[in-house]
Amino acid sequence: MAQLRDKKNLVAMALLLATIASWFTFEEFHGYVLASVVIILISTLKVKAIMVSFMEVNALPNPWKHMMNGWLAVVCLAMLIAEVM
Repeated sequence: MAQLRDKKNLVAMALLLATIASWFTFEEFHGYVLASVVIILISTLKVKAIMVSFMEVNALPNPWKHMMNGWLAVVCLAMLIAEVM
C-alpha cells in the first residue's frame, strides 16, 4: 500500500492511463484533426510529467527549467501547426 502513495508510482499510473486514453482516441476518431490535437496535447502533458517526476527538471536552475519548458512548448506548437495545416 505504501507504493501507491509514492509520487513516482502515481505518475507512472497516470502516464499509463494517458497512453490508454490516447490509444482509444486514435482508435475511435482516427482521421479527425481534433483527435490528433487531443493526442498531441496528451503527449505533451506526458512529456511534462516525465520531465518533472523522473528527470527532476524542477531541481535545475531557472534558466535550464525555462529552456526545457520552452523546448517542450515549441515542439508542441510545431506539431499542432503541422497537423492543422
